[in-house]
Amino acid sequence: MALPRERALLEIKGEDHRPLLVVRECGFCKGTDDALLSRRLNNEKTLLLTKWFHCVKLPNHVLNADHPFRNLFAAEHPPHLFLCRHDGSDPVSLDGQQTQAQLWAAMEALIQREYEGDPRSAVRGLLRCLNEYDTVDSSEAEVRVRIEEVLDKEGDRSPKLRPLQRRLDALTKDRAAIEKREKALLELRLRPLPAPPAETGGQRDG
Repeated sequence: MALPRERALLEIKGEDHRPLLVVRECGFCKGTDDALLSRRLNNEKTLLLTKWFHCVKLPNHVLNADHPFRNLFAAEHPPHLFLCRHDGSDPVSLDGQQTQAQLWAAMEALIQREYEGDPRSAVRGLLRCLNEYDTVDSSEAEVRVRIEEVLDKEGDRSPKLRPLQRRLDALTKDRAAIEKREKALLELRLRPLPAPPAETGGQRDG
């Protein structure tokens, strides 16, 4: 039985007050996830932005009349995905054919309304962190290969091992520093929920 939209939203969000990103599968086209999850596209920025959303993926049969969440897609032309605030307000419907730039703009606009801080600046910093992780990973792999070569040829008493180990230790510190920056960048704070309206007393004097 289809739930009222407000109840369906409450069911999928639970106690999470982050904005919602809801995707439905589609059995008739391949556009559903193109700008969101396609392997053909560079999705690093998209995946970073999703960290500030409560993301839900619903099956194709959500459009069946008796599906509990049917009323989330009650429009004449149901969207493939939509974004909204945690309470369902300010919805942005997307048809699945949107470009990555259009999706990013919609996601960033909602993040800016719901969070304290600048998501664009945070994402730029996080993308730099990803590039730095790649550099550290590559350097670590090279050093480990070199250590194995030295061990095979010269044994564990080789004087060449100490500088290689120092280099490996330095890369470990570099990784820890990147992780610290990454954590700080991810910690955008949700804006406080509005206070509930004060109850007006019905008492009379005397």
